[in-house]
Amino acid sequence: MNSSSYLQASRVMVLGAKSPVDRRRRSLERVSKELSRGNYETALSLVKQLKSKHGCLSAFGSAKLLPKKLDMSSKSDLWSLIDSVSRSIESVYVEEDSVRISKEEETKTSPEEDWFAVVQHESGHFLVGYLLGVLPRYYEIPTLEAVRQNVSSVTGRVEFVGFEFLKQVGAANQLMKDDRDSRMNLSDTQGNISSKTLNNFSCVILGGMVAEHLLFGYSEGFYSDVVKLIDVLRWLGFTETEKEAHIRWAVSNTVSLLHSHSEARVSLAEAIAKAKPIGACIEAIESAISRHQI
Repeated sequence: MNSSSYLQASRVMVLGAKSPVDRRRRSLERVSKELSRGNYETALSLVKQLKSKHGCLSAFGSAKLLPKKLDMSSKSDLWSLIDSVSRSIESVYVEEDSVRISKEEETKTSPEEDWFAVVQHESGHFLVGYLLGVLPRYYEIPTLEAVRQNVSSVTGRVEFVGFEFLKQVGAANQLMKDDRDSRMNLSDTQGNISSKTLNNFSCVILGGMVAEHLLFGYSEGFYSDVVKLIDVLRWLGFTETEKEAHIRWAVSNTVSLLHSHSEARVSLAEAIAKAKPIGACIEAIESAISRHQI
């Protein structure tokens, strides 16, 4: 074989070969299809296989939560941020709904700023969940045009596989509201989930708020998230002291996770801003973390 023929054959071999990144992208396209069809467990199974058997999803479930008795004060660079987030949560915790709503209405921002904040907020939820091994199954971000037309309802959402217990929490809260006059015993509505699920959920639900604090130094879109977390802790029968300690611990972990994965958060936010499929959002996370590790 002459040199020209050898180069041509080599070029064909290179073009025909699939790199690990190409295989990962194709596999994640399948994950996106399964999620779009509502086959959540199948999608989760695929993601777990990609991590364990093929090793191409190194970031999924890679995060390790800090022990609950660990003193975070030694991390001076994060302490002020943890304290700021905790104070924001406490302000929501002690206020009535009417006060929270009035405070939300006081803040005046542009549609572009509101849209950008929503993208960053939902990216925080998404990334924390993924790092903890909780698969995002669906997300929704309003278009900038929709925000411009109706600034008062700037919201997004991310749903996860494995947080189905929230339906029970909602049902229990409604039951308590309906039976408020009859003074229902709180124990009648208490539920039960694993400590791992609770810990993951607590960090994921605070991910949006923490992402905003990291970028802006404050958060405007955290009210419903904090209320949802408090509802879950109440549903589980936590005392006030236990609630405060658990939330502080969750804040510490969430701040640590998002602070140490800032590049992945930026890449993910760019993908979410373009309304890319779940698989493409996961690819953005994995690629950013791979680049950071090189």
